[in-house]
Amino acid sequence: MLKYLGWASEYPFLRTAGEIVYYGTIAGVIVAFLILAARRWLALGYPAKRVFWLAAIAIATSYPLGHLGSRGASLFYRPFHEWSFQFFIENMFHGPSHTFHASLILPLIFIALLCYLFRFRSFEVFDAIFLYMPLAHAFGRLSCLIVGCCWGQYVHLKLFGLYLGFQNPVPLWAIGVNVCIFLFLRRVYTNAYADPWTRERYRGVVFASYFALYAPARIVFEAFRTERRILFGLTHAQLAMGLFLLFALILFLIIRRRYVKKRDPAPPSPAAQSAGNELTKLFSLAGLLVSFVVLSFLIHYLTRGIRIWPWPFQPVHSLADAYARILYYLPMMLLPAYSLYWLQKSRIPIRPWLQWNRFSYAFLVGLAVSLYYCIDLLVLQQVDLRGAAFWPPVLVLSIMNAVAEEIMYRLALYNLLRRAAYSKWVANIVQTLVYSLIHFMIAGALLGIFALIYGLIMGIVVQRSRSVTPAIICHFIIDLGAIGMPLLRY
Repeated sequence: MLKYLGWASEYPFLRTAGEIVYYGTIAGVIVAFLILAARRWLALGYPAKRVFWLAAIAIATSYPLGHLGSRGASLFYRPFHEWSFQFFIENMFHGPSHTFHASLILPLIFIALLCYLFRFRSFEVFDAIFLYMPLAHAFGRLSCLIVGCCWGQYVHLKLFGLYLGFQNPVPLWAIGVNVCIFLFLRRVYTNAYADPWTRERYRGVVFASYFALYAPARIVFEAFRTERRILFGLTHAQLAMGLFLLFALILFLIIRRRYVKKRDPAPPSPAAQSAGNELTKLFSLAGLLVSFVVLSFLIHYLTRGIRIWPWPFQPVHSLADAYARILYYLPMMLLPAYSLYWLQKSRIPIRPWLQWNRFSYAFLVGLAVSLYYCIDLLVLQQVDLRGAAFWPPVLVLSIMNAVAEEIMYRLALYNLLRRAAYSKWVANIVQTLVYSLIHFMIAGALLGIFALIYGLIMGIVVQRSRSVTPAIICHFIIDLGAIGMPLLRY
């Protein structure tokens, strides 16, 4: 914020104060959250003396090791022909930039070595550390927000005749996402360590889940930032997050292999069975959510990044071009099909949610909003529209998009959130935020803000009607305008 408002350049002492806040916050959260992790190790039964020394050494070394690793990663911003061992060492000590994800590598390796020397189970140690990692990261991003670093692209908004321009406060969104990840991981940790039976089989799941959840969020946030693209149109962080996802997959495979090997004829206790069932529901939710975000980014990358797949909803030059948009959209229908498959595997009944179950006044509100926006785009704005021959592809694309998005967000994601014991309102807010974030990434700030409002309304329609059919009808009507406008106007 200091940088964004220009205060850092105008008042040099504020720049110094900002750096003190930034680095002081990082040092403070390392100490605070490693102490919290040490309390978890004590609760697991590790000797107090060894816990003390492991925590003390980790606290003393994590910051310098993280700093060196973070600076050294700036090597990847340079052309390959400039790489050398001497250049790498020079970057480690005097590099011009630093990144959060690179700062994890050296401390992670060193703490794993300490676990071996102190005879700790490394997965149990990392579970406690990475339980608090997103919360620590949220505090770190708070200092980013204050200082003004890591902010995103400049956003231009024309809303109700007013023009708004501001720099995208990406650290603010990162704080919110990290807090949500922490709350999710806390539930995972509680269930994984609820019983000796679950502890033996599920240790490491918090560690793996952190990388699986943080990586897609960071990939999307990079789309809003001004970072330099270094390979295949991707930023340094996006490439690193691909490795994070691969690392998470390997960790989950190791945990699964251990789980299979630990099978014994003695049944688990009721507490262990309950915890195992809760973990299954949480992993099912996380799997769908991660899939949505990663696949949505892939669509954005192919259509808006490297542009090898035409975006369906943009102006057309001929009737044949309009019909071709249906073919461009067809691959996206794999997402709702995948969502239905995921619901079936999760044993959530699908057919009742596709029937018209009960009337709700929320449906009338959604219908009114949809009709107004459609009429505003196609009639009130008085633009020249093409003839009736162009309407069939608009109708087909509108119904395809309405069905796809309502199945993905209001049927699949909402129901998996409810199955994981989240309240109706929490489930509705989460699906709305994901829906808005993906629209923000793919279509820009204005549609992202509108999706935030409309997604909440459609969530209430589904919640009150106990059916996605009314929401599909509303969504179809609004898409006649939102999709019809670029295809119909000259």
